[in-house]
Amino acid sequence: MSEMTSEKITETSHYVVIDDCYNANPESMCAAIDHLNMAEGRKVAILGDMFELGENEEELHAKVGTYAAKTGVDMLICGGTLSSNMARAAETENGGMLVVYCLTTDEVLKTMKLYLQDGDTILVKASHGMQYQKIVEELLKD
Repeated sequence: MSEMTSEKITETSHYVVIDDCYNANPESMCAAIDHLNMAEGRKVAILGDMFELGENEEELHAKVGTYAAKTGVDMLICGGTLSSNMARAAETENGGMLVVYCLTTDEVLKTMKLYLQDGDTILVKASHGMQYQKIVEELLKD
């Protein structure tokens, strides 16, 4: 069974949106990043906190940030308290990727518009409790 069973891909007049914001763990995050990296053009990952990971949650978020930086994502927008570890690790590993960190989902909604460009392929993924469906809804508006 695929790690990305909730994934939905929608093409708008501005973006290709990969909606995978129902559930998240480190393995499914990395699998979704791999899928994003198959896209043509600029690749943007909007990633949020993964819940219920236990005592290694900070380290596991950092590993996802490192993975995104190493695999060719062009831009990483992280949102959530735990995702600060993801952003820090991505900046440390950075191979030219732009990293933006926001504390809340509402901040991500406001900030992403400053950076997104027509033609971007955008992965949106976080644990359901982060309410990243709001981000997908905003991206799908034309």
